Amino acid sequence: MTDYPLEQPVEQASEQVPGGNGPAWCRRLRLRQLQLLQELARRPSLTAVAAALHLTQPAVSQQLAEIEAALGVPLFERGRGLKPTVFGVATLRWATETLAGASRLDGELQALREGDSGRVRVGVMLVAALELLPRVVARLAREDAGLRLEVHEDIMQGLWPRLVDGELDLLVGRIDGRVRASGLPHARLVDDNHCVALRKGHPLTRRRRPSWADTLAYPWVLPPDDTALRQAVVATFAAAGLAAPRPRVASSSLAATQAILRSGDCLGVMSGTAGRIARADGLLSTLPLALVGHEAPVGVVWRSARPAPAVARVAELLRAEAALLAASR
Repeated sequence: MTDYPLEQPVEQASEQVPGGNGPAWCRRLRLRQLQLLQELARRPSLTAVAAALHLTQPAVSQQLAEIEAALGVPLFERGRGLKPTVFGVATLRWATETLAGASRLDGELQALREGDSGRVRVGVMLVAALELLPRVVARLAREDAGLRLEVHEDIMQGLWPRLVDGELDLLVGRIDGRVRASGLPHARLVDDNHCVALRKGHPLTRRRRPSWADTLAYPWVLPPDDTALRQAVVATFAAAGLAAPRPRVASSSLAATQAILRSGDCLGVMSGTAGRIARADGLLSTLPLALVGHEAPVGVVWRSARPAPAVARVAELLRAEAALLAASR
């Protein structure tokens, strides 16, 4: 429980501002206090927070007391450190989202000052970065040159929390269970099944009908343990009555995986798009083997049911280019 007396009971803290403009405590909190909350979530003590914000510890304590008084609930339990209460967890999440929104607005205003029509931060998985996103960029250059994209590539584990926390406006990648369970608006774009890739001239390319059992004679490059793709590989071998291979290398880098496959007899899994491009460029071959139980189409996810115009425009172009791409295959 808090060490500080609250200035109003919880019932009053949830009163609405006259005119329906939100709860009354909105008038009492400042963005600077939200930054303090964010630091409290990151650092173990009031002393550390005070040092980070170049404030005295009494000043930090006083601001925290003011925040708790405004909200009418205790946000932290005091002891050897600071432990968020259930109210604190919810408030810290809201503070993070609010500050991320402020950062987005700052970027949008700066873009408008520079004559741009908007700036969109896009998180992209490799499956969309190789073909779909370049098509969207080319179309923007033709139709809306003032709209700027800021692209961040990663695997889903790295991109998803950044989207949820408001660091990204859009995420383009695999639509998996976490996306569907989140309730965030999203749209399916294209289907893209994974493939088994290997060097040109690999002994398995001479087999007419290679099996999963045949692949166990060779070393593997596989995704990291905690990825859905790695789990799909394990499930596929299990369905064939086999133990999954122990990888020689665990890699989430397409460039590294392709280089390793080209230099020896290792096998690897990658998106169908990556495999098709590597095959067309004469870099790799693929085997007629399909993973089982791994249906994760490529899609786009955004954070708000009413996105900013620039975000809505990019989502619209992603859907349009995905439809053209699917029709051309």
